[in-house]
Amino acid sequence: MAITNEFIEAVQSGKTIRVRIMLKDSLLIDPTAAQFDEMEKYAAERMGDIYTEHDGEKLDFDVNAWNEEYLNQQMVAVVSCFSRERIDLLKSMVRYLYKDKVNRIRSEMNNNHVQNHIVRKAGTGMVAAGAALTVAGICTSNMVLTVGGVSVAAVGVVLIISDKGDA
Repeated sequence: MAITNEFIEAVQSGKTIRVRIMLKDSLLIDPTAAQFDEMEKYAAERMGDIYTEHDGEKLDFDVNAWNEEYLNQQMVAVVSCFSRERIDLLKSMVRYLYKDKVNRIRSEMNNNHVQNHIVRKAGTGMVAAGAALTVAGICTSNMVLTVGGVSVAAVGVVLIISDKGDA
């Protein structure tokens, strides 16, 4: 996942409230909280501790009490009381309330990981095969085999390099 330029600008400008709002909103976009964790790490490295002390409100960690209304109440409250306790509650709530979206996101991430692995393997195989063809072409003084081998190896290198950029 990528951190947006808007978030980077908010962090660099030291706009703590804006950073907190963007962090809490990320939980609705990505209820797995992976984006939140990445953004939180970025902000903490540059701004220090962005959390506040908990305000003492008794938070309800009973999943039977969780609904959109309670989530909305806590999303509003977290702006003024950005405590670790409240963030833990929000993370748990969005994972529970939006479990279908969480499962879909995780499935997409796993599929992308598998596809990237396949592309890397194919690229590596093409480089090896191209190298073998090139050597065979050189040994037999066969220009077509040599050029073909170099071409296959080059395609393999391109696959490996382009896949690294997506990872």
